[in-house]
Amino acid sequence: MFLLIDIGNTKTKWALRDQKNIYQEDSFLTEDIDQDHFIFSDKIQKIFISNVASFEKEAILKIKLKKFSCPIEFVKTPKKWKHLLNGYEDISSLGVDRWLSALSVSSSIEKATVIVSVGTAVTIDYLSFDQKEHQYIFEGGVILPGLHLTKNALSQNTARLKNDDGVFQVPAINTANAIQSGFILNVLGNLKSFFDIACSKSKDVKIILSGGDAAYIYQHLSEDLKSHTTIKKDLVLDGLFVLANT
Repeated sequence: MFLLIDIGNTKTKWALRDQKNIYQEDSFLTEDIDQDHFIFSDKIQKIFISNVASFEKEAILKIKLKKFSCPIEFVKTPKKWKHLLNGYEDISSLGVDRWLSALSVSSSIEKATVIVSVGTAVTIDYLSFDQKEHQYIFEGGVILPGLHLTKNALSQNTARLKNDDGVFQVPAINTANAIQSGFILNVLGNLKSFFDIACSKSKDVKIILSGGDAAYIYQHLSEDLKSHTTIKKDLVLDGLFVLANT
């Protein structure tokens, strides 16, 4: 039995599973990591953790997990893992969540892939694939503020803008809709740019959407892009499972 934990900036997600089945899964606010969220009697073989929050959160969680008396691995981003190469200039600066998402995709899809995670931040990454060599390369990507961060930044730094809910509207005829639509178009434009890059090098390209706002972005894709797109619920937890199941 494995306990897989993804400590994000806003939420922490976890799953208790073995090689075949997920027995429990849940999430909680990362700011509440000092509370007792892991209450079960199952024998844990090993715990695998992805952390993009502070080292303080990592230290708190490590203390909370001692009761399971099993190895705990906080995953670090490597230069290479089997069939997946890390093309980042400084591998230590690549968020482990982006690496694990690429690992998940490379273990299940034999295609070049644009990986889009839409959460507190938006990451759009390009994973190339050499079919002859069965070799994947994490080629890098871009990072954008997520919808919540976008609204907060504009409302806090621009006196006349408010952090209100809006809808997609082009051209937008009120400020809330203008902010909402600007965010969506920003994500779609970057996604399309990376899709075009991937298509210029590969005949068959997949788009994987993940994160809390994945379904919302999917609604606004063109029909052509939708035909290449799949939504995956938890790429980081899937990547942790790839490591646990090795």
